[in-house]
Amino acid sequence: MPAETTKDTSINIRATSETKRQIDRAACLLGTDRTNFILQTVMERALEVIERHKTVTLSDRDRDTFLELLDEETPNEDLRDAARVRRELLSD
Repeated sequence: MPAETTKDTSINIRATSETKRQIDRAACLLGTDRTNFILQTVMERALEVIERHKTVTLSDRDRDTFLELLDEETPNEDLRDAARVRRELLSD
């Protein structure tokens, strides 16, 4: 059973009366209220966006280039530059 979560903040949005009617209708069809419908829908979408940004999709050409670079014995200048930039970003 999920742990109880205290709702400790509010999110305010403005919408047209038509949008509100449609949201209420959809919530009613699912047997829930407006707040729960909005929160559930927005959280599902937020998690999709986050997941999509965690994954890098490469073209066949870029994938092949990446795999070739992994086989190199020593890092090239671009890779050393990328590592330096990463270290700088993480140190801030």
